[in-house]
Amino acid sequence: MSGATFHFTTAEPTDINELDRLERQLFHTDRCSRRSFRYLIRRGAVLLARRQGEKTIAGYAILLSRRNSRKMRVYSLAVLPAERQAGLGSMLVAEIEAIARRAGSTSLTLEVADSNLAALALYRKCGFHQHGFRYGYYQDGGHALLLHKNLTTETGHDHPLYTGRPHQ
Repeated sequence: MSGATFHFTTAEPTDINELDRLERQLFHTDRCSRRSFRYLIRRGAVLLARRQGEKTIAGYAILLSRRNSRKMRVYSLAVLPAERQAGLGSMLVAEIEAIARRAGSTSLTLEVADSNLAALALYRKCGFHQHGFRYGYYQDGGHALLLHKNLTTETGHDHPLYTGRPHQ
Protein backbone atom coordinates (compact mmCIF):
# COMPACT_ATOMS: atom_id res chain seq x y z
CA MET A 1 0.00 0.00 0.00
CA SER A 2 1.23 3.47 -0.81
CA GLY A 3 -0.17 5.27 2.26
CA ALA A 4 -2.68 7.17 0.10
CA THR A 5 -5.54 8.78 1.95
CA PHE A 6 -9.03 8.38 0.57
CA HIS A 7 -12.30 10.02 1.50
CA PHE A 8 -15.52 7.96 1.38
CA THR A 9 -18.94 9.51 0.74
CA THR A 10 -22.36 8.52 -0.48
CA ALA A 11 -22.91 9.31 -4.16
CA GLU A 12 -25.08 12.24 -5.19
CA PRO A 13 -27.08 12.68 -8.43
CA THR A 14 -24.32 14.99 -9.72
CA ASP A 15 -21.95 11.97 -9.70
CA ILE A 16 -23.90 10.01 -12.35
CA ASN A 17 -21.88 11.25 -15.34
CA GLU A 18 -18.58 10.28 -13.76
CA LEU A 19 -19.94 6.94 -12.51
CA ASP A 20 -21.21 6.17 -16.01
CA ARG A 21 -17.81 7.06 -17.49
CA LEU A 22 -16.05 4.79 -14.96
CA GLU A 23 -18.49 1.94 -15.60
CA ARG A 24 -17.76 2.09 -19.34
CA GLN A 25 -14.02 2.26 -18.73
CA LEU A 26 -13.88 -0.64 -16.27
CA PHE A 27 -16.55 -3.10 -17.43
CA HIS A 28 -17.07 -4.47 -20.94
CA THR A 29 -20.35 -6.27 -20.17
CA ASP A 30 -22.94 -6.32 -17.38
CA ARG A 31 -22.68 -2.57 -16.85
CA CYS A 32 -24.80 -0.54 -14.50
CA SER A 33 -26.94 1.87 -16.55
CA ARG A 34 -27.38 5.58 -15.83
CA ARG A 35 -30.97 4.81 -14.86
CA SER A 36 -29.80 2.15 -12.40
CA PHE A 37 -27.22 4.54 -10.94
CA ARG A 38 -29.97 7.15 -10.48
CA TYR A 39 -32.13 4.63 -8.61
CA LEU A 40 -29.23 3.30 -6.50
CA ILE A 41 -28.09 6.80 -5.58
CA ARG A 42 -31.62 7.66 -4.39
CA ARG A 43 -31.49 4.56 -2.19
CA GLY A 44 -28.12 5.64 -0.76
CA ALA A 45 -26.54 2.43 -2.02
CA VAL A 46 -23.48 3.88 -3.81
CA LEU A 47 -20.31 4.54 -1.81
CA LEU A 48 -17.65 6.67 -3.50
CA ALA A 49 -13.94 6.86 -2.84
CA ARG A 50 -11.87 9.89 -3.73
CA ARG A 51 -8.27 10.75 -2.94
CA GLN A 52 -8.21 13.27 -0.14
CA GLY A 53 -8.56 16.77 -1.62
CA GLU A 54 -9.54 15.55 -5.12
CA LYS A 55 -12.91 15.55 -6.87
CA THR A 56 -12.32 12.65 -9.26
CA ILE A 57 -13.87 9.32 -8.23
CA ALA A 58 -11.13 6.74 -7.64
CA GLY A 59 -13.52 3.86 -6.99
CA TYR A 60 -16.98 2.93 -5.82
CA ALA A 61 -19.00 0.15 -4.24
CA ILE A 62 -22.70 -0.57 -4.50
CA LEU A 63 -24.17 -2.24 -1.42
CA LEU A 64 -27.73 -3.58 -1.47
CA SER A 65 -30.01 -4.74 1.31
CA ARG A 66 -33.47 -6.21 1.55
CA ARG A 67 -36.02 -5.31 4.13
CA ASN A 68 -36.08 -7.84 7.00
CA SER A 69 -32.86 -9.51 5.84
CA ARG A 70 -29.63 -9.69 7.82
CA LYS A 71 -27.63 -10.28 4.64
CA MET A 72 -26.31 -7.52 2.36
CA ARG A 73 -25.09 -7.89 -1.22
CA VAL A 74 -22.08 -6.21 -2.79
CA TYR A 75 -23.64 -5.50 -6.18
CA SER A 76 -20.55 -3.91 -7.67
CA LEU A 77 -17.08 -2.79 -6.65
CA ALA A 78 -14.82 -0.88 -9.01
CA VAL A 79 -11.41 0.75 -8.62
CA LEU A 80 -9.52 2.76 -11.22
CA PRO A 81 -6.44 0.83 -12.39
CA ALA A 82 -4.13 3.64 -11.18
CA GLU A 83 -5.52 3.27 -7.64
CA ARG A 84 -5.35 -0.52 -7.33
CA GLN A 85 -1.83 -0.59 -5.94
CA ALA A 86 -2.81 1.99 -3.30
CA GLY A 87 -4.99 -0.57 -1.48
CA LEU A 88 -8.25 1.13 -2.37
CA GLY A 89 -10.07 -2.16 -3.05
CA SER A 90 -9.36 -3.38 0.48
CA MET A 91 -10.39 -0.01 1.90
CA LEU A 92 -13.69 -0.09 0.01
CA VAL A 93 -14.40 -3.61 1.29
CA ALA A 94 -13.62 -2.48 4.85
CA GLU A 95 -15.96 0.51 4.46
CA ILE A 96 -18.86 -1.57 3.17
CA GLU A 97 -18.29 -4.14 5.93
CA ALA A 98 -18.53 -1.34 8.50
CA ILE A 99 -21.73 -0.05 6.86
CA ALA A 100 -23.22 -3.56 6.86
CA ARG A 101 -22.33 -4.15 10.51
CA ARG A 102 -23.85 -0.81 11.55
CA ALA A 103 -27.03 -1.82 9.70
CA GLY A 104 -27.14 -5.07 11.73
CA SER A 105 -26.17 -7.34 8.85
CA THR A 106 -24.54 -10.66 9.67
CA SER A 107 -23.08 -11.42 6.25
CA LEU A 108 -22.06 -10.06 2.86
CA THR A 109 -22.49 -11.84 -0.47
CA LEU A 110 -21.30 -11.10 -4.00
CA GLU A 111 -20.73 -12.62 -7.42
CA VAL A 112 -17.42 -12.34 -9.23
CA ALA A 113 -16.25 -13.64 -12.60
CA ASP A 114 -14.12 -16.75 -12.17
CA SER A 115 -11.67 -15.18 -14.66
CA ASN A 116 -11.21 -12.00 -12.57
CA LEU A 117 -8.17 -13.19 -10.65
CA ALA A 118 -7.33 -9.77 -9.19
CA ALA A 119 -10.81 -9.40 -7.69
CA LEU A 120 -10.76 -12.99 -6.42
CA ALA A 121 -7.43 -12.34 -4.68
CA LEU A 122 -8.83 -9.17 -3.11
CA TYR A 123 -11.98 -10.86 -1.83
CA ARG A 124 -10.02 -13.85 -0.53
CA LYS A 125 -7.63 -11.53 1.30
CA CYS A 126 -10.67 -9.76 2.80
CA GLY A 127 -12.10 -13.03 4.13
CA PHE A 128 -14.69 -14.02 1.51
CA HIS A 129 -15.24 -17.69 0.71
CA GLN A 130 -17.02 -19.45 -2.13
CA HIS A 131 -20.46 -20.86 -1.44
CA GLY A 132 -21.68 -21.43 -5.00
CA PHE A 133 -21.08 -21.25 -8.72
CA ARG A 134 -23.18 -19.96 -11.65
CA TYR A 135 -22.34 -21.33 -15.08
CA GLY A 136 -22.73 -18.77 -17.92
CA TYR A 137 -23.88 -16.08 -15.47
CA TYR A 138 -22.54 -13.01 -17.30
CA GLN A 139 -23.64 -11.50 -20.63
CA ASP A 140 -20.40 -12.64 -22.25
CA GLY A 141 -21.01 -16.24 -21.11
CA GLY A 142 -18.51 -16.00 -18.25
CA HIS A 143 -19.03 -17.95 -15.06
CA ALA A 144 -19.57 -16.46 -11.61
CA LEU A 145 -18.32 -17.57 -8.24
CA LEU A 146 -20.74 -16.80 -5.41
CA LEU A 147 -18.83 -15.51 -2.41
CA HIS A 148 -19.86 -14.99 1.19
CA LYS A 149 -18.35 -13.38 4.25
CA ASN A 150 -19.70 -13.94 7.72
CA LEU A 151 -19.62 -10.65 9.66
CA THR A 152 -20.33 -12.20 13.06
CA THR A 153 -16.96 -13.97 13.40
CA GLU A 154 -13.42 -13.15 12.35
CA THR A 155 -12.88 -16.31 10.32
CA GLY A 156 -16.21 -16.81 8.57
CA HIS A 157 -16.35 -20.15 6.71
CA ASP A 158 -13.75 -22.89 6.73
CA HIS A 159 -13.72 -23.92 3.07
CA PRO A 160 -11.20 -22.36 0.66
CA LEU A 161 -12.04 -20.14 -2.26
CA TYR A 162 -12.55 -22.13 -5.47
CA THR A 163 -10.00 -21.11 -8.09
CA GLY A 164 -10.47 -23.69 -10.85
CA ARG A 165 -12.85 -24.00 -13.77
CA PRO A 166 -15.93 -26.23 -13.76
CA HIS A 167 -15.92 -29.63 -15.40
CA GLN A 168 -18.12 -29.78 -18.48
